[in-house]
Amino acid sequence: MNVNGKMVAALTAALMMSACSGGTEPGNVAGEGNGVSLRNLADTEVAAPAGDRNFRLQGTLIPTPSDLQSRHFLLRERRAVGGNIIAILREERGDRIAYARTEVDCARRLFHVLGVGPSRATAEVATVYDGPLRPMAGLPLREELGAFICERAGTPLAKG
Repeated sequence: MNVNGKMVAALTAALMMSACSGGTEPGNVAGEGNGVSLRNLADTEVAAPAGDRNFRLQGTLIPTPSDLQSRHFLLRERRAVGGNIIAILREERGDRIAYARTEVDCARRLFHVLGVGPSRATAEVATVYDGPLRPMAGLPLREELGAFICERAGTPLAKG
């Protein structure tokens, strides 16, 4: 196994352990036990130093009044075969960045995380078990991200 393969294996193991920690910090779904915290992703081992912030995809800043410590950017979104929206997000906090691939069902107000990583490419191919699509209700950051993603995709988030 080459160095990159070992790094990806270690990252995947760390993600699986943190994803299954069962914490109830903001951004996790209390009682689910498999939530991935988007609110604190840049504070985890998944994040990387931001470097010079000369990103190939700058993205669009998402207003997130529930998380004033981080900046969240929508890099791209696409409609999946079933109609849900797959979005790539970047979280910046201080000198750290992390990426997430999410899925949103705009009509049913459901959201989950498909993958996370220290780079956009890693998040696009990584798999993290965040559980099935589940309601955003009571999770302000996920509601803010979901509403922005759905609006950008031309399918406004259904009323809650």
